[in-house]
Amino acid sequence: MNKKILYLIIVVAVVSFFGYKFVNEKMTKIELGLARSTFPFKDYTGDELNELFPQVMYADVPTRVTPEETYAKFREALKNNDLKGAVARFGMEASNYDEVIKMLNDFYNEGKFLELYNYYPELIEQDSMYESIAQYKFEYYSSEYGQNLIGNINFVKNSEGDWKLSSL
Repeated sequence: MNKKILYLIIVVAVVSFFGYKFVNEKMTKIELGLARSTFPFKDYTGDELNELFPQVMYADVPTRVTPEETYAKFREALKNNDLKGAVARFGMEASNYDEVIKMLNDFYNEGKFLELYNYYPELIEQDSMYESIAQYKFEYYSSEYGQNLIGNINFVKNSEGDWKLSSL
């Protein structure tokens, strides 16, 4: 009878140890978002994780407004001294959104929208484009250096598929 109790204690100890280990691992995975929070706490597949946590935001959203269209509308807003129209061309997804909007407000309040319009040429050339970010370049004349220089302007795609400016 003592052997039966000893075996029972060993079985309970082993089951408890592995049960504790299983629960701890699953709870960690649940906290990290790698497993479902409902029993049996199944791990997410790679496809499920990509759907839940896309590596590139809005990569699968079809384009509705191109960077060139956004840029043309931005220049038009500058030409018409339209602050609201200019601000609407910037993506809130941009990390420096507040800074750029403040700069636009400053240009508007100082009456420099036409100067900014003249700074940006009509045509821009694609430099790089990925699923949801793009960079274009343009040539402008620098009176400070007395020559033409190359400038860059960045874009981000939003959840509706509209490419928005992310830099000035």
